[in-house]
Amino acid sequence: MKKRDRAENYKDPDTARKAWTNFVAGSVGGAGSTSLSHPLDSVKVKMQTFPQLYNGGLHCMKEVMQKDGIRGLYRGLTPGVILSMTEASIRYMTYGICQDIVRKALSVETSEKMTLLHNALAGGLTGFLATFASCPIELVKCRMQGMLGITAAKRAALESERPIAMRGPAGVLVHVLRTDGLRGLYHGFSSNIARNTPGEMVFFATYEQCRFFIKRPGQVKDDIGPLGSFFCGSCAGIAYWVSIYPLDSVKSRVQILSSEGKVQGLWHTFWSILRAEGVKKLYHGVGYSIPRAIIGSGSHFVFYDTTRKILLRDLTS
Repeated sequence: MKKRDRAENYKDPDTARKAWTNFVAGSVGGAGSTSLSHPLDSVKVKMQTFPQLYNGGLHCMKEVMQKDGIRGLYRGLTPGVILSMTEASIRYMTYGICQDIVRKALSVETSEKMTLLHNALAGGLTGFLATFASCPIELVKCRMQGMLGITAAKRAALESERPIAMRGPAGVLVHVLRTDGLRGLYHGFSSNIARNTPGEMVFFATYEQCRFFIKRPGQVKDDIGPLGSFFCGSCAGIAYWVSIYPLDSVKSRVQILSSEGKVQGLWHTFWSILRAEGVKKLYHGVGYSIPRAIIGSGSHFVFYDTTRKILLRDLTS
């Protein structure tokens, strides 16, 4: 099929094929992007949870490396990769299904003709559903990343106790189950829902709209290439983090500090931060999330789109 005919003759793969293709491609994208961006994610979590300990991203990174070496920046990498593979595979599988649901419900011919609002609706539903799978692993990852900060802040109280993070992801998981039961794995569930639902609306709407704007006449959005995928993914990542960063700060605190029994959920934590620290602290480290979003989301969509094209090569040739 010639490229000038692609837009006119484009047909979506059937829903089942789109679902498993997106599942595999999302898993590859999640693993690849997390491996590249994990150190920046570690710094973000620490700055959000312990803003009083760090003056900025570089200061935080320096402190972590002095206390725990380069390994400290990669603490939680294993559950981080598992989280990203699990969340991203479900996220993109669900997004493809939700795209088809919205498209068919509103009698839109193909996904190429879906509007900004259509993709936002599909993205919001995706964010809600993916949280059920990602919340427990996100909890483990956040506690491992934040444990160095807890240990520094509470050295006297914990000097006789081996830090939980030193036990690895399995140790953190066992500790949570022993102390809080299965319910403990869902500490911060409401804050995850509050973050992910609007966040994914912004994320997918931005990504699809950017792809629409940069494709050439006669092309479909899948024709934009790796550089286009990186650019659109970076824009989507920046839009996502800027729009939901305060909620992500609350989520990080809920999931990490729940290990000390100090928080009482989303709104209690949110208002506690506002009263004690002000609005500024809800955005502590937001500037550092921009390069993280560029590297993480940009690389994610390069891996994702490339894998998806390979799996759908009979339809894209």
